Amino acid sequence: MSSPSNQLLTTKQLPQITGLSQSFFEKGRILGYGPKFIRVRSGGRSGKVLYRKSDVERWLADQECEPQGNGNA
Repeated sequence: MSSPSNQLLTTKQLPQITGLSQSFFEKGRILGYGPKFIRVRSGGRSGKVLYRKSDVERWLADQECEPQGNGNA
């Protein structure tokens, strides 16, 4: 049994945990942004796309920004 952090998620599940749309992640795979993903191919050109929950959480943490404040450095 896999641990919760290694749980595999589908693209359809990502909006529930990130608040971002499914199309955001679909476009991100093509344009090179978003979390790492796994493509499981079964002979065809395309395949099932899965994301490790830990990779999604790491990617979200990497998006974290500090507030800009009032301009005082």
